[in-house]
Amino acid sequence: MKTTLLILLLLCSVLVFNTFQADAKNKKSPLIGEWVYEVSDAPDAYKTGTLVFSEKEGKIVCAIKLEAGELPASNLKVEDDKVTFVSYVEGSPVNVVLTLDKDKLTGTVDSPEGPKDITAVKKQ
Repeated sequence: MKTTLLILLLLCSVLVFNTFQADAKNKKSPLIGEWVYEVSDAPDAYKTGTLVFSEKEGKIVCAIKLEAGELPASNLKVEDDKVTFVSYVEGSPVNVVLTLDKDKLTGTVDSPEGPKDITAVKKQ
């Protein structure tokens, strides 16, 4: 009787553990999706656009969509609510640091012309 109860308890524990593990894998990052951004004091071609965060091969990637085309983001790092990446604009590196707060991203863009503020709102 004790052995049967012990086996049943062990099976229940394994089932509960696997359920929590599956839930953790199925939850996607709140960052995934399209974010409409605006950069203060940026040249018109780069002032507004869309940041597109997606998952590729288990990692989050980002592309920057502008009227004139698309720019890739490299060295993307997501740690808690902080997002950093680099993009090259007209051959110069532009470092972006963002903080995620629900459906809003705020931060700075460090361009050759100096730092500029950026805000982005998630598309619904």
